[in-house]
Amino acid sequence: MHGVPEDLDLTPFHGAPLERIGLGTYIIDLGFGSDVGAQISIEGYWEPRAPDGSVLDHQIEPQQREAYRLHVLLGRSVTATEVSAPDSFLLRFDSGHELHVFDRSRMYESFSIQPGDFYV
Repeated sequence: MHGVPEDLDLTPFHGAPLERIGLGTYIIDLGFGSDVGAQISIEGYWEPRAPDGSVLDHQIEPQQREAYRLHVLLGRSVTATEVSAPDSFLLRFDSGHELHVFDRSRMYESFSIQPGDFYV
């Protein structure tokens, strides 16, 4: 599937704290504390943003990266979500930070969401 659908259901993340960040060469796994095992795996473009809207980090090639700055989201709970079909969705955290996840590839998977076995 290509494009973020307007009806993407992100309600399993509401109120869930981000408990785990798994880093791979070309993937980031985010595990949330929820009754349904909510998880997002990102293989495409992503941006965590500070409460003032400034971009803290983003997807770049591993060889160009010195460090990740996603750790500011650990332990923070999701307070709101927003879908901007067909381009992206965001999770807003209780700290005011946001995580934007984009679908920018027609050839490769950009992200997957559990529960629901949803792949874009």
